[in-house]
Amino acid sequence: MTVSSSAPSGTSPVRGVNILVPSSWYEFDIHPATRDASIREVVRERVQERPELADSRTALIRTLTRTADEAWQTGVLYFGALADLSDEAPLTASVTIAVLEADDRADGTADGERPGGGAGGAGGNLAALVAALKPVAAGRRPTDPWRRIKLVELPDAGSAARSEGIDDIELPDDDRTVRMVLMQTFVPFPGGDPRVAVISGATSQLALAEPMLELFDGITETFRFVYADDDPAGSAEKVS
Repeated sequence: MTVSSSAPSGTSPVRGVNILVPSSWYEFDIHPATRDASIREVVRERVQERPELADSRTALIRTLTRTADEAWQTGVLYFGALADLSDEAPLTASVTIAVLEADDRADGTADGERPGGGAGGAGGNLAALVAALKPVAAGRRPTDPWRRIKLVELPDAGSAARSEGIDDIELPDDDRTVRMVLMQTFVPFPGGDPRVAVISGATSQLALAEPMLELFDGITETFRFVYADDDPAGSAEKVS
């Protein structure tokens, strides 16, 4: 997505969020009513740019539809996806943004386990967010689950809590789990707003865990809040 060149003032209410993904990624509307047409259109445009993808058109549409459906069911506000199906081993990844509403509790404990080890109910308190996230020690095998927790500084959004590693993720409306490389960055809203923006990067490429985490880190660094007094023509995903 295009990031406006004007710096947010931080003195007006947040009206949206913005992030920049590589030009090779796919961005489209994931609402079920418009998703299929949106996916077909972005795939058509990509095939025009790269005719060698023509044979992969159906597989691309199927892959993007499946991942978009999973994202929609988890309350995602923004969805971007990498789908490189030109090799025998497809490379897929996604970056999503969701907004969590804080509850009335101030103890920072989690209401329920979320990917990344918690953070539900921690509100916009950065210390509480970090305390709610649970590290997991590395196992014997490189693909065993592990998780590290840290604070990060985003250039345009300030301090954030981060969970990254390999996690077993429950599929929406399914009893199965899938093992993924996952990075989640929890960014408190500014100005006393108790909400938290959650930027999640995920891929099933377990053997590429560290390179993919570096990629997700680079994408997440472009995240910013869009304020009411910013350029209204700028690109943003609206938040209520």
